[in-house]
Amino acid sequence: MPATSETLSKLLGSLYDAAADPALWDPFLAQLAQSTGARSAGLVMLGVGQNAFRIAASWELDPEANRLYEEHYCSMDVWAQRGLSKPAGYVCNSEALISLEEIATTEIYNDFMVRFGIEHGLFGMVENSQSRWASVSLYRDSSSSAFQSSELDILRFLAPHMQRALRLHLQFSELKARSGGLEKALDMLSTGIILLGSKGEIVLMNRSASALLSERDGLLTTCAGLRAERLAESSLLEEKIRQAASTLNGKSLSAGGTVMVSRRSRPPLQVQISPINNERIVTSEPIAAIAFVNDPLRRQRPPQEMLQLLYGLTPAECRVALLLGDGHSPRKIGQMVGVSFNTVRSQMKSIFSKTGVKRQGELIRLLMSNSEVAVQLGPTA
Repeated sequence: MPATSETLSKLLGSLYDAAADPALWDPFLAQLAQSTGARSAGLVMLGVGQNAFRIAASWELDPEANRLYEEHYCSMDVWAQRGLSKPAGYVCNSEALISLEEIATTEIYNDFMVRFGIEHGLFGMVENSQSRWASVSLYRDSSSSAFQSSELDILRFLAPHMQRALRLHLQFSELKARSGGLEKALDMLSTGIILLGSKGEIVLMNRSASALLSERDGLLTTCAGLRAERLAESSLLEEKIRQAASTLNGKSLSAGGTVMVSRRSRPPLQVQISPINNERIVTSEPIAAIAFVNDPLRRQRPPQEMLQLLYGLTPAECRVALLLGDGHSPRKIGQMVGVSFNTVRSQMKSIFSKTGVKRQGELIRLLMSNSEVAVQLGPTA
């Protein structure tokens, strides 16, 4: 049976809770498994520099299965190996990766999967980049049938939310680890970042956002929260914030969105809204949404930390994106950084997918929107 709106809302709430606390991935997996008729579930990951998959979170997987997988069978996981070639957001069942007849001839099937009741799989590729690969994986035993289209539809709906939740959690964790505190970490970034409460109120902002708002040109802070000077834009911004915040309490299914906020004599600000639930990063009150504010007239490149936080780009993708933003051709970029043309094209495909653009011109407008951006690689002060 197709999932109801109530079921999807509860799944979203549980998912964004997991973005706040890694210990809550297990409850999310439990709820997702129960919604899809799975007997067990896992969050399978492969990080940069690692040569074996690991189970980062799980539900109803035998502890002995987890141990044996980590120690031996992770290198034989045919499902995960074939999933490496699939892009982030891809959803499929195990039969689409390998037939039962073929996998039945493998060691992992006969010595591991049969023993622990893993016969059918349902997979949602959460991330596939040069820095990490991750899949939400659901399992059924031999007494059950393969996962069907209705269960796949649930994962397809959740796919952009899972990507955003995992990315936000990982990027905030990395920034906090490097800086020793979120506020200090956010102040490292040239992009404006505003943390919003459940009613859209401003809870915390970094220095860049504070500077932009102090200009009172296009984007405003009011007693009701973040607003725009133009009524239509303000209504749209308010609606995006409301939807993102409501995602966490089951009243919306939105993954957020972008609003262009006009200024009186300068190019518009790009305000990207995303839901997030992370009570640990502030002490005053919980947050329910985050706003990234990009000013196209800043005469410096966005630092790597901002590109990684906002779009999940790898360091190599950041460098290629910045050079594309400078207007260089893919072939020229390959010569500049010492990689093949095909490597640059592969990185461009990943960059376009993560940033939601389709061509270089759109990327230039998204990242820079200014033909006089200074030529400087790496983070800026």
